Amino acid sequence: MKTAIILVLTLILVSECIVLGPRLYKDYQKKKQYKNTFAIVNVQSGLALRPMNANYRDEVPLITYGLHDWECITWEMIGINEPNTYLLKNLYTQKTFQPSGELREEVGLSQQSLGGTTLQYWEFIEKPNGIFLIRLKGHDLYLTASSGKENALVVLRQLQNSENQMWKKVKQNPFI
Repeated sequence: MKTAIILVLTLILVSECIVLGPRLYKDYQKKKQYKNTFAIVNVQSGLALRPMNANYRDEVPLITYGLHDWECITWEMIGINEPNTYLLKNLYTQKTFQPSGELREEVGLSQQSLGGTTLQYWEFIEKPNGIFLIRLKGHDLYLTASSGKENALVVLRQLQNSENQMWKKVKQNPFI
């Protein structure tokens, strides 16, 4: 009886490898091709940008979360033909983020489908030691971690030159 169960489980496992193996390999090869993919990590907390609960829907808040080599924490930096200005596309959701309401201090950021507004363009202003301020293109509002805790909302604030407004890019090529 045990031998039959082991045989059946082995056949199932081999079948899954045959069916899913080529797809997983192709997906892995595609992900290795990404050139400009990073986790965006807050200097103060060491936490990375991520859509809350890695949810696919629009309007999902942008939060800080522990750094992992996951797609939901990895952003493709897509240049928009202006120096140091990018559209950031999340590898997991294939979406970006923008202010979730009226442009003012303390407005939160939320996930949105790509394109259609310059409110999705972010200027990376380089500081020493690979640190960046991230400013909403054309505005004096900067990406700011609202606290140093995991799941803290990311908001826009005027420049304070504090570590909760400072970010670093961590190169990522996630498999999951």
